[in-house]
Amino acid sequence: CDSCYHGTLERCAVCKDYIKDRILRAMDMPFHPDCFKCHDCPKMLDGIPFTTDADSQVYCLDCYHRKFAPRCASCQEPIVPEEGKEETLRVISMDKSFHVGCFNCQD
Repeated sequence: CDSCYHGTLERCAVCKDYIKDRILRAMDMPFHPDCFKCHDCPKMLDGIPFTTDADSQVYCLDCYHRKFAPRCASCQEPIVPEEGKEETLRVISMDKSFHVGCFNCQD
């Protein structure tokens, strides 16, 4: 019967509907693949790298860097890894952050 069948199904952590097809598991929770999206943009995160903030909100890497990366005191752009890289360097001087290419000593 339907109620017995629904009793065996998991509910999506986002929409709370029953998951009748493919289940995506992330952060120990079940999701419909179409429901597992970036908090700030509509990008679906099924099969691509993602990260979370302190409140467990899910972000694609681009949005996470744009929102949380330190800003360069010279150009005001976020200091983020180059495309295809996982790490970046920054210069910190006088409690300010700079891209390596933006930093220059001034008298």
